[in-house]
Amino acid sequence: MEPQSILIVDQQEVVRDSLQLILSEEGFRCYTSCNARKAQNVLTTKAVDLIIVDSQLLDRNGLFSFLRARYPTIKIIVMSSYVEIEVTQKALIDGAHDFVIKPLDFKELIDKINYHLSVVRS
Repeated sequence: MEPQSILIVDQQEVVRDSLQLILSEEGFRCYTSCNARKAQNVLTTKAVDLIIVDSQLLDRNGLFSFLRARYPTIKIIVMSSYVEIEVTQKALIDGAHDFVIKPLDFKELIDKINYHLSVVRS
């Protein structure tokens, strides 16, 4: 069975690299992007099952609208700090599937990823 793939979109390289390492060890194929434009480029060339995106990048260059219009089946998990909770709430209302608070609890994130990807499989 082909591993499921995740696109990690975050401005901070350390966040992208940490998530890619941890999720790769969990058996996922990971792609990373530092901004909305590069995320869109990845999506045009790679099959992605789930996106983890920092809330600060969600509305830049229309990323969220682009995702909902072009890739409605891709699951979206938003990462945010407590300060950005209003952005996260709006994203959930607009169709994001879940959220996690930074600093990340990796076990919680992996559980959420597995849950949302199991919904895709069934």
